[in-house]
Amino acid sequence: MSEEPAEIQLLKSQKAKLIEILRSDADFILQHADSRFLLSSEGYERVKSCCVPTEKVTELLDHIIQRGPKAAKGLLDLLKDEALYETFPRLRNMKDLQVNTLTPGKKKASRKTKRKTAADSQETISSKRKRNNEPRLVEEEQLMTVAGNIGKSWKAIGVKALGIPSVKLEQIEVDQRTHVDCVFAMLRYWRTSRREKATAAYLHTLLSEGDWALPPESLKVLLEEDSGGQAKEPAKVHDLNEPLIDHSEGQLFLNEAFKIIMEEVLCKGTDVKQKVCEWKEPEELAVLLDLELRATGEPPHRLLQRVRDVAKYSIKTSHPRFFNQQYAGVDYHALAGRFLTETLNTNLFTYEVAPVFVLMEMEVLRGLRQLVGWTEGDGIFCPGGSTSNMYAMNLARYRLFPQVKSQGLWGLPQLTIFTSSQSHYSVKKGAAFLGIGTDNVIVVKVDDGGRMIPEDLDEKIKVAKSQGAAPFLVSCTSGTTVQGAFDPLDRIADICEKHKLWMHVDAAWGGSVLFSKQRRHLMKGVDRANSVAWNPHKMLVAGLQCSVLLLQDTTNLLKQCHSANATYLFQQDKFYDVNLDIGDKSVQCSRKVDCLKLWLMWKAVGSTGLAERVDKAFMHVRYLVEQMKKREGFQLLREPEFVNVCFWFIPPSLRGKEGDADYQDRLAKVAPVIKERMVKQGTMMVGYQPLGDKVNFFRVIVFSPLVSQKDMDFFLDEIERLGNDM
Repeated sequence: MSEEPAEIQLLKSQKAKLIEILRSDADFILQHADSRFLLSSEGYERVKSCCVPTEKVTELLDHIIQRGPKAAKGLLDLLKDEALYETFPRLRNMKDLQVNTLTPGKKKASRKTKRKTAADSQETISSKRKRNNEPRLVEEEQLMTVAGNIGKSWKAIGVKALGIPSVKLEQIEVDQRTHVDCVFAMLRYWRTSRREKATAAYLHTLLSEGDWALPPESLKVLLEEDSGGQAKEPAKVHDLNEPLIDHSEGQLFLNEAFKIIMEEVLCKGTDVKQKVCEWKEPEELAVLLDLELRATGEPPHRLLQRVRDVAKYSIKTSHPRFFNQQYAGVDYHALAGRFLTETLNTNLFTYEVAPVFVLMEMEVLRGLRQLVGWTEGDGIFCPGGSTSNMYAMNLARYRLFPQVKSQGLWGLPQLTIFTSSQSHYSVKKGAAFLGIGTDNVIVVKVDDGGRMIPEDLDEKIKVAKSQGAAPFLVSCTSGTTVQGAFDPLDRIADICEKHKLWMHVDAAWGGSVLFSKQRRHLMKGVDRANSVAWNPHKMLVAGLQCSVLLLQDTTNLLKQCHSANATYLFQQDKFYDVNLDIGDKSVQCSRKVDCLKLWLMWKAVGSTGLAERVDKAFMHVRYLVEQMKKREGFQLLREPEFVNVCFWFIPPSLRGKEGDADYQDRLAKVAPVIKERMVKQGTMMVGYQPLGDKVNFFRVIVFSPLVSQKDMDFFLDEIERLGNDM
């Protein structure tokens, strides 16, 4: 097999680096490549049609590589043209664009060639020396910094100070997305058009004079030169007189990043006219994002493009047509709390470092416990519902066998846990993690609706005892993951009291019905439980992550079970009440603040507002189910108890063929195909799964406060559109 031409090898090896460099002005490199006839007419149109700079450069390189070594050599020659260095200054530093570096076994160069190369080198060195004595041209990093300091009058400055035609400025405004992008594009246009005159000093002069003069402080970056006319070296690590972080630059970057977040995530990401996702295959996505981490940093404008790319290619979970998971939508008050939490960067373990959040977490937990029906108790925010369930297991075991904390599992009897066949998989994970063993998780039967059968629970507890095991915990579910079923808590509580077992309720999904007077009956008997796991980041839309473990216990069991009494944190002779140092209740040391988002949202809308969200979700589900029953091809798994609607879509080709031998096999393939189509087109997202002997069916989750009846109608129409040809 013949070896690939050296030019092709070289372009492929440098592709990622070239994409990263050339994306700063994709149209510029496209026009230059086309002027040298490196593209076919069809290829030019295909590349030109790409809207995203990274995609445009990727398509350009792929097309030229596909055209062969002649086109590849033409592009390599173009990339070494000094005319491009003003637009792409980093091309100067690419030392590996010489074909001979990739072609082994080449003949030695002739003496004449050597002399020519030497002469070229001398000329290059001479030109470098010449450049070093010339005034310094303004750099992209400087332009970006200045761009952030120019306000709404940027077009007037462009016309009056920089001499740019107003028509060009209008075009820039149309092409760019944010204010700083417009100003940066204007300054880059000025630099390109002025060529060797585009010095930092000259730009400083233009922007310092006249009615449009900018404050001196905003232009200081243009004067940062040493006596030789070179840019200052960045502060060295050992220079203790200079901080390593420039607050003004950082805050400018943050402001611009927030603008992108607002535009791409909170405006476009919640707009039904926009896509839920921009699907890319993993290999393509990796190139588009340029994930490689390097020794040197990048300028602000490039980092802002990174922010935009991350937003663009991420799934828009706040979109009204994201029905895929048990988190969706956005609450802006909770989001403000999330932003504030990240900015304050507090560790929630002692009152001295987190006074606000220690008191706030206690109050939020108290409010949630009251909804359960407890006037007293304990609790803690955990990193997810799975962890809450594991905490409950650990506490239940410690209550029975406190020596396990110091002596470990040695000498313990065979402990057993009981849970339904449709409970969350974290029950088994927790048993494995805690050394109890997944074989000691006894699965209890469920009825047709997915609810635990109390009689089977009682029988299995008796059997376990008769075999010498030590039952210690029953894990019930309020809102199972797939069907949204609620176990009968009152009847299970009777059995737990009878056998003296810890009763835990995994209400991570369904707990929010406790806010609703109309729906809280689904959890009747929850006040008899020992512990409850609840995720407000799900139905209440508090934002990931917001998970609590609530306890009826008043004996400080959490701290007894988990404390390590680290004296560097939990000194007992502090000047305030040391009971406010809550960190020893947790198995974590570093613990994120998760209460603020829920507290701020609860403050904003009140318990009444949160109840309205729950009730509205049920109303949307009722409407969706009614509409399904009116349409041919939609078959419900069962009438929904909660806001999980499980159904099959029967395409026309399968209707009336339920008796065929291959019917179930063919039906199982319908949901995966429709899912692939919707994701690749970006129209919406909904999950599917099998369950027991039931083949793949859809599970649509309806609870986002952004959802309307129009979205329910669209959902049904889209399922039909995507599946009717199957």
